[in-house]
Amino acid sequence: MMKFIASNVDAAKSKAKRALGDHAVIVAVRNLPSGDVEVSASNGPLPAAPPLPVEPRYGDHTRQVFDDAPLLGAAPSTGARLNEPLEQKFSQDALARLSNELSGRPQRVGPIDMSDRTARAMADALRPHSFSDELISAIVAGARKAEIDDDLRRLEVGLRETFDFAPIHFTPMTPIMLVGPTGAGKTSCAAKLAAAALNGGSTAFIMSADVGRAGAIDQIKAYGDALGADYYITETPHDVAAALRSKRPTGAVVLDTPGVSPYDPGDFAALKSFQEATNGEAVLVLPASGDPEEFKDWAAAFREFGARRVIITKFDATRRVGAALSAAFASKFALAHFSQTPFISEGLLDATPEFLARRMLAGRPVRMN
Repeated sequence: MMKFIASNVDAAKSKAKRALGDHAVIVAVRNLPSGDVEVSASNGPLPAAPPLPVEPRYGDHTRQVFDDAPLLGAAPSTGARLNEPLEQKFSQDALARLSNELSGRPQRVGPIDMSDRTARAMADALRPHSFSDELISAIVAGARKAEIDDDLRRLEVGLRETFDFAPIHFTPMTPIMLVGPTGAGKTSCAAKLAAAALNGGSTAFIMSADVGRAGAIDQIKAYGDALGADYYITETPHDVAAALRSKRPTGAVVLDTPGVSPYDPGDFAALKSFQEATNGEAVLVLPASGDPEEFKDWAAAFREFGARRVIITKFDATRRVGAALSAAFASKFALAHFSQTPFISEGLLDATPEFLARRMLAGRPVRMN
């Protein structure tokens, strides 16, 4: 059984036929709270994709929109939602339970050891960044391992003891799939990752599935042209698989996905289809500042999805960066990169405790001793 979501019944049925063929059997139709329609169809095997025509080899700075690829004879959808088959084998029930529990989960606040003046001063310096008490407690405890009596050094050690730092190292065998909320900066991150790969002497292969967002296609085209990187508009998982099969990239591979809701298991099941098409790693993208509890919901949902690393963006647009860091800590995410510039060519900064400590102490009004 497979499920398909669209803005109306006819469009959903067209997607079912597109995936399963003209003999697809419609089993059920359900109206969703969002106003969309969900169609369940029989789970006969997907027809094998016809071979794609021979195209220029990868590396010739070619670009192609896969709207005209042989996709079983149906026109692509123009809906704003993720519009791929929602695979039953993905654990929708587990995600539904998670979504229902997110906002109501109990807060686990560890006690902050305030037994000395330095610990109190460090906590006072971190609280304005909207750090959770649990994160502050962990950093203060880690900072006690510092062997040098210096504000910056203590904070560096506290952060190193609290977080894992794991920048992305590219391999075509493990494409990077950027996931997260709308407006987090996934598309610009995709371009910055491509720029980092190109600056390192590799090649870059960018795919964007964020076709529903206004201006998204023009944005990825502008980035690709500016960088001299190959880019592809891939509306469905089939498009992604076709692009990878056709080009066989040998350098960095990055897929930019649409923003989804952490409370909608259907959206996550659709993302799972993209992940299976790439066989890649999901990396969460979060802006540095926002609602701390909402960010914890995001992190918890994407941890359940399988993401283990996070890129934190918009360091240049806020003074308070605790929301994303507290969410990453709560769900045990490793920190991969930070973005503090709008300029694509400058890429992303590798996440390090040294940079983060300096960022925390910038503009601090008092010493921590």
